[in-house]
Amino acid sequence: MTTPSGRATSTRVAVVGGSIGGMTAAGLLRDAGYQVDVYERSPGPLSGLGTGIVVQPELVRFLLERTTTTLEDISVPSSSMKYVDASSGALIGATDDSWRFTSYNALYHRLLENFGLERYHFSCNLEQVVDHGDQVDLTFSSGETAQADLVVLADGGASAGRRQLLGVTPEYAGYVTWRGLAELDALSASTRDYFDDTFTYGLLDDGHLIAYPIPVVDAEGQTRRALNYQWYWNVPAGPALDELMTDRNGVRRPTSVHHHDLRPELLAEFHSRASERLTDTFVELLHAAREPFVTVIADADVPQMRVGRCVLIGDAAVTPRPHAAAGGAKAAADAWALVAALTDGGDDLDGALTKWEAQQLPVGRAYLQKVRRMADVLQHGGRFTPGDPANRFGLPTVVAG
Repeated sequence: MTTPSGRATSTRVAVVGGSIGGMTAAGLLRDAGYQVDVYERSPGPLSGLGTGIVVQPELVRFLLERTTTTLEDISVPSSSMKYVDASSGALIGATDDSWRFTSYNALYHRLLENFGLERYHFSCNLEQVVDHGDQVDLTFSSGETAQADLVVLADGGASAGRRQLLGVTPEYAGYVTWRGLAELDALSASTRDYFDDTFTYGLLDDGHLIAYPIPVVDAEGQTRRALNYQWYWNVPAGPALDELMTDRNGVRRPTSVHHHDLRPELLAEFHSRASERLTDTFVELLHAAREPFVTVIADADVPQMRVGRCVLIGDAAVTPRPHAAAGGAKAAADAWALVAALTDGGDDLDGALTKWEAQQLPVGRAYLQKVRRMADVLQHGGRFTPGDPANRFGLPTVVAG
């Protein structure tokens, strides 16, 4: 039996990583007629801890085209971008620039609902991937094994698959980000108005902040607005970073220390530094935020995105920094391009994967260079010009050839 594109429905695809990029790939591949299983290392449904995401067309394309979801269901709008000196409050500039903002949970749960749980496997932490040429064997820490004709590695910036196949791990970028979410009713009317309907940059000589409204979906499926923020701190590698990333149990965390694991003295430092360095408006936002947590910023390049019958998408391939707000969009774009290449390639699977890699690897690398340039300015007090097209959110346009 074949699909309208001619693809045999017996072709097995394993998607390793069940987050937004992996779920987009899984939904597209299943719609194209493949037998798709998703393997997620978490023991249960994922949570973005309330974090926000800037909406890019690639990010939401699957939900808008393949489900009944509308933009209004999953996002809130803004009409401007504001650039301020976060230590004095002085306005540096503003632009009329419309964006929509969503949240991790709003996207993930709709993608998971669409795919379903029947072939979504939890507690599957990848331990080994072996490519035999025409079949790939996967082994997970749970003892579960799987075989597939094609493996899509979508297991994020700390990708176990990338580490095994390419020996690549992310490198620390020299700074961390504190993230949090403030409920609107915890803020004064003036602070709510200050951050409403805009994406705000708070610029400092040695770092920066961002803040913007996002939708929060509660357990009953009701949506309300909240304010999402990030505050980036320069922290040198070594003892200072180790101290920051050591949790209340004395464990040095490699990527994030979530709020419930933060040592009290670090949370106190976060609040005191805000009071010492920032204007009252930013201080109120940060102090009101529930459950702040800290994450290291790291990035990675790769020499290739395809190894035999294994392909890497999103952060599992090129891992970017977050400053151009299109990491999730890059993963989704990789997935759409993969399915298009497979459909066009017919029975020539190897040729389709080669064509896909040649198209997507330059996009990932160009995006990585873009966000590194932005970071050089944002984290070191350079001139971050309001409305500069070089710093506009989104993926870069890469001319083929």
